[in-house]
Amino acid sequence: MLATVFVLLAAASAASGTYTLTDDLTHKKFFSAFNFYSSPDPTGGFVQYQDLRGAIKNNLISYKPNSTSIYMGVDSTTRDSKGRASMRLESKKTWNHGLLIADIAHMPASTCGSWPAFWMLGKQEWPVGGEIDILEGVNDQETNAVTLHTSKGCVVSNATDLRGGLGEADNVAAPFTGFMKTDDCDVAAADQDKNVGCSINAPKSLPASAAGAQMGSTATNLFPSYGTTFNKANGGIYAMEWTATFISVWFFPFHSPIYQSLSSQSNPDPSSFGPPLAHFSGAGCDFPARFKDLRIIFNTAFCGQWAGKDWDQSCRKKTGVSTCEQYVREHPEAFEDSFWEIRGLRWFEQ
Repeated sequence: MLATVFVLLAAASAASGTYTLTDDLTHKKFFSAFNFYSSPDPTGGFVQYQDLRGAIKNNLISYKPNSTSIYMGVDSTTRDSKGRASMRLESKKTWNHGLLIADIAHMPASTCGSWPAFWMLGKQEWPVGGEIDILEGVNDQETNAVTLHTSKGCVVSNATDLRGGLGEADNVAAPFTGFMKTDDCDVAAADQDKNVGCSINAPKSLPASAAGAQMGSTATNLFPSYGTTFNKANGGIYAMEWTATFISVWFFPFHSPIYQSLSSQSNPDPSSFGPPLAHFSGAGCDFPARFKDLRIIFNTAFCGQWAGKDWDQSCRKKTGVSTCEQYVREHPEAFEDSFWEIRGLRWFEQ
């Protein structure tokens, strides 16, 4: 069964073929390609997003010396009743279909109160233009959640009834390594919680067959897709392919063989990537109608509609603090590791 899944997925990816670089937003080209969002957080977060002047004044952005990396951080010294100073960068350009390669050395750690995200968002009023959450989580989360958010009329059907992927379980395999939690991308779907969308969670580890293909025969099966474990493994590459019929997301850890080749490829071919972490497809979703004119966003929020809502799951007990806002306000030192370090960001098209 596993071999069959690999063959089917490779065939689907092969139809897309190779890509050519159109936009390189790496290092010195990065900050000039983005707008600095400084309005109130649309998700009700306990955060103050900084404009360019504020980011420089508070040392929240920089070019890393002797590297191609850029840095985007948050305030980790100040107690402020209005919220923690942070960054939300939105690309000036928008795209329609292509392959995004993001080489990320460090992301905000798995810290109670935090809500980091690397995502794409449409120009139209949310959720009409669509949203692709490539790398996102809250609080002390250990694994990544890849999610699509749309208006009504986008249900993906690529998973089995067991909603399983190739990771950790012996269930019927779907053509991706994660686990599908929900399959209706509509943020107002009647049988799902509000704003959930269709979501696939990364596994903590991969079976030997998948790990060998993606991470090398000597690699461990651990799949450090998010937060603190991601940072301890020196990060890696997130790749997102968006076509008229599907959206796929891959993660390649820094020490994997494919990372070393993909980080410098000028004509990447997703058919050589192996099974993705997440794959969304099916006749129940008109992808061109639901996803269009998307911009790239990096941000770190605090509390709000997700991190604040989930506070009582583990963080209240772990921190001894009753609310997310109180903890974020009173413990700036907890967020010293809440920063992004991006080694490269490139967009490819056919």
